[in-house]
Amino acid sequence: MATLQDLENLVAGQFESPTSAAEALAQLGVPAASIAILANDVVSTKTISTSAISSDTLFQACSISKPVAAVAVFRAAQAGYLSVTAPITRYLSPQQLAFLETPKTKPLLQHITIEMLLSHTSGLSVGGFPGYTHDPPPIATILQGLYPSNTAQVRLEGFPGQRFQYSGGGITVVQMILETVLQKSFPSIMQELVFEPLNMSRSCYKLPDSEDNFARAYATAQTAHDPPYHIFPEMAAAGLWTTPGELLLVVRALQSSLRGTNDSFLKQEWARLMLTSVQHKYARGWKAPASSGVFLHDGSNDPGYRCLLLGWADVAGDGNVELGKADSCGVCIMTNSPQGAEMFIKIAQATGYLMGWPAFPIVLTFDTGTIPLAALGEVREGWKEWVGYWGEKWHILHGESPTLKFAYLPPVRLLPAAVAPRKYEEGTSIDLVAAGLKIMLRLGWEKGERIVEVRPGQENDADVLRRTHI
Repeated sequence: MATLQDLENLVAGQFESPTSAAEALAQLGVPAASIAILANDVVSTKTISTSAISSDTLFQACSISKPVAAVAVFRAAQAGYLSVTAPITRYLSPQQLAFLETPKTKPLLQHITIEMLLSHTSGLSVGGFPGYTHDPPPIATILQGLYPSNTAQVRLEGFPGQRFQYSGGGITVVQMILETVLQKSFPSIMQELVFEPLNMSRSCYKLPDSEDNFARAYATAQTAHDPPYHIFPEMAAAGLWTTPGELLLVVRALQSSLRGTNDSFLKQEWARLMLTSVQHKYARGWKAPASSGVFLHDGSNDPGYRCLLLGWADVAGDGNVELGKADSCGVCIMTNSPQGAEMFIKIAQATGYLMGWPAFPIVLTFDTGTIPLAALGEVREGWKEWVGYWGEKWHILHGESPTLKFAYLPPVRLLPAAVAPRKYEEGTSIDLVAAGLKIMLRLGWEKGERIVEVRPGQENDADVLRRTHI
């Protein structure tokens, strides 16, 4: 796929001196990135790494485990094994319910439903899990917060259905419900309901003793963790091992279900219910802001895995979402260091830029001022209309290519940003990054007047600058 080669060239071009994409990625703190793109029903893959990995190399999917587990729940509901609107008391024994009880909240447990667990509106606690280096306890012990669990008891902290409260603990209750209802282990359930139907032959919840094709976790691109990964008995919440290419098989299947062309996997009405927003931009198992055109999830596992899965679709099917070239497309990026949290956003932005997709909605957990990668080539024509002084201290200088000056400091070259432009009535934005700095400029309009938005790194809000003089 030409886009993947363009993406590799773009990563390699982030530094002045010639370097490979793998070396550039390492300088940005990430030892390995496995990337897959879905377009025209075809999944294409690429790896960028300083070590010997392939598109079949396994990464921890982190919290992307949650939406994949949700797919299994909806497949089970479609088959009549359970109801997502039923209270959990229908499926769990009094002994199991006691794991979650406190004397004051016991009467409220009967009002928690499975879809509340999936949409993080159950009121249950424990947002995430750190994993174990060895000998992980069973989930019954973890839910009660008993020794040797490394998290507290999963318990009610709010009224069921009251508000969004991210709860990996709630998803672990889903795992217990599936195992109780279907009388099988969670890996066996996932194999039957998701992995086998979608030919996900590389996906699992426990690495076989003979498996050596996995990406170990790193602290930085140079420093590997020991042990190489943590074990997550909270499998539905965080325990999936897989590849980007196989995760996009899930996205492709759901897109087909939404179109009504894959009822054998999940009927259209079930897919729409799962991906319809409930609260706080979350649907049931997925992030899916209403009318955004995307469904997605990101993930972060200690000690170093970071990843993103995203698909484009008109979830409601009412034609109110303009997908353009993104229709039935998707992207997945999996990395093995904490710096991957920033890098997967940059790579996703660059993929959308190269593919001509619309701008991504701001729904990513780590999207706190992430500055795009610099694109290759020249700045788009028209930038000279913004030459001049902006705000109190900013100056865009005239020349063959734009430069930016702040106060009395030396000017810095401006490069095109690898991110989808914003649409205005007057035209589309010209997006730029300052060479070597975590600063992005968006040249656009507000109420017919030209403006410059400056987004410094690590800040979510942009400063809007108005022209002072030319």
